[in-house]
Amino acid sequence: MPIAAESADSILRVTIEAFRARPLDLDNLRGRFAAPRAPVARPPIAPLDPVSLLRLRSAVRLREQGQLATARDSLRRLLDQAPHHPLVVTELGRTLLELEDHGALERLARAEREARKDSLLLGHELAEALERLGKPTEAALTAIELWAAAPIEAEWASATLARLTPADLSRTRPALRRAVAREPQRGDLARALARLEWRAGDTAAMLRALEAADRSGSHGNARWAFAEELLRGGAASDTVGALEALLAMAGDPGLPVALRNVAAGRAWEVELAHGAPGAGSARIAKALAGTPADQWDASLALAVARALRESGHTAEARALLDSGGGHAAPGDLALERALTDLRDGPPARALPVLKIAAAGSEDGAFQYAEALFFDGQCDSARGAYQKIAEDPHGGRTGAALERLFLIEDADPKSALTAFGRAAYAEWRGNTREAAAIAESLFAALPRGALWAQTAILLARQRDAAGEPRAALEPLLALADSLSEDRLAPLARQRAGDLYRDRLHDDAHAAEQYEECLIRYPRAWNAPEVRRSLERLRRERRL
Repeated sequence: MPIAAESADSILRVTIEAFRARPLDLDNLRGRFAAPRAPVARPPIAPLDPVSLLRLRSAVRLREQGQLATARDSLRRLLDQAPHHPLVVTELGRTLLELEDHGALERLARAEREARKDSLLLGHELAEALERLGKPTEAALTAIELWAAAPIEAEWASATLARLTPADLSRTRPALRRAVAREPQRGDLARALARLEWRAGDTAAMLRALEAADRSGSHGNARWAFAEELLRGGAASDTVGALEALLAMAGDPGLPVALRNVAAGRAWEVELAHGAPGAGSARIAKALAGTPADQWDASLALAVARALRESGHTAEARALLDSGGGHAAPGDLALERALTDLRDGPPARALPVLKIAAAGSEDGAFQYAEALFFDGQCDSARGAYQKIAEDPHGGRTGAALERLFLIEDADPKSALTAFGRAAYAEWRGNTREAAAIAESLFAALPRGALWAQTAILLARQRDAAGEPRAALEPLLALADSLSEDRLAPLARQRAGDLYRDRLHDDAHAAEQYEECLIRYPRAWNAPEVRRSLERLRRERRL
C-alpha cells in the first residue's frame, strides 16, 4: 500500500531505531543503488553513513510507489547533507526523469558530472532528458562521452546515435574523432565514427577511420564488422558503404592474402545479390591487383574472370586467366580463355581453341556448338547440338534441343545466318545490334518457326533496352497470329510478365495469364503461369 507523505518521517524514525538495534549489511545495501557500469577508472565513492543510506532507501521506496514529488524533496535534502554523492545524485536523477522535469535533470546532471569529473554519472538520464528537450546533438555528444568511457555501453550508445542521426554532424563527428584518437584500439568506436562519416557522405574519411582501427590491432575486423552491420540494415545506400569497406579490405596489402580473399569473396556475393557482377568484377580485380593471381581463391578467380568477359572487360579477364587464375583447373581456365576470345570475336577466330577446350565438358560442348551457330556454320552446329541432346539428364539438353528445332524448322534456311548474328550480339550483350538484326528479320520473314523465334528474341532485346511496351508488340503478334506454334504459350506468359513486372498493369497481366491457361491448359509452362496468376489474384485482393 502506498505510504502517505505525512507519515514518511515517522516511518523513517522507526527504521532508524530498528537499525540501532540490529547491525546493517552495508555492502549489500550499497549494491541496491549502484548502477552497473564498466570497470573503468572513476572518482572514489565515499560510503554513506547508515542513517543516510536508510533515508536513501526510503526515497527509493517512495519513487517506486509513485510518490515522486515527496521522493524528490527528500533526496534534495539528503543531497544537501551528502553533497555530490553519486548514489544520491543517481536516484534524484531517476526521480526527476520520472517526473518529466527534464530541465531540472539537465541542470543537475551537468553540475554533478562537472563536480565529480565523472562522465558516467547520469549519462543515460542526461541523454534522455536532452533528447526530450529537443537537443539531439547534445544528447548524441553525451552518448559519445559515455561510450568512450565505458565500452560496455556500446549497445545503448550505438542505438542512441543511430536514433539521433542526423544530429549536427559538424559537432558529433569531431567529438567521436577525438574519442577514437584517444582509444585507437577501440574497434567499436571506430565503426561508430565510420558510420557518421558515411552518413555525412565522406567515404574517404569512413575508410580512414576503419583502416586506423585495423592498423591498431583488429587486423581487418573493423572493416569486416562495419560492412556486416551495414548489410544487416538492408538499405541500398548502406550496401554501397559495405562494398567500399570490403573492397578496401581486399585491396589492403598489409593483410594476409587469405583474409583479402575472404573480403573479396564477400564483396562478390553482395555484387551478385544486387545484380551488378559486371561492375563488381572490375573493382574486385583492381582490389586484388597486387596479389599474384595464383594466390586467389580458384572459384572466385574464375567467377570474376567470367564476369569481366561478359561485361566486355576482356583484356582484364585475359590478364587474370593468363596469370594463373587462382590455381583453377586447367580445363576450366582453357574454356574461359576460349570464351574470352569468342567474346572479342569474330567467332571463327575462337573456334579452334574452343573445340579443344570443350572436350570432356558439357558446358564447353554447348558453347562450341553456339560458336558454330554464331559463325553461320549451321550444319556443323546441328551435329554438335545433337550430341548434347542425346543425354536426357544433361543440364544443356533443353537449350540444345531448342537450337535443333530452330535449325530444322527454319524457313528460309538462308535467314539462319542473320539470326545467328543476332544471337551472337545478344550473347555479347550488344542489345542495340541484336535488336536491329531481329527487327529486320521480324519484318521480312514469313510467319513460321524462325519468325516466332525472332519475335521472342526481339522482345527480349527491347525489354533489355528499357522499352517494355515495345517488347509487347512481337509477343502479342506471335500469340495472336501463330496461336498453334509451340512458342505461343511462352509469348502469352512473357506478355503477362511484362504487364505485371515492368508496366505494373495487373489487369492486362491477368488477361494474358488467363488466355494462356484457357488456350494451352497442358502446355509445358502452364503450371508456372497458373502460379503467377494465383499470386497476382492474391495480391490484388490484398
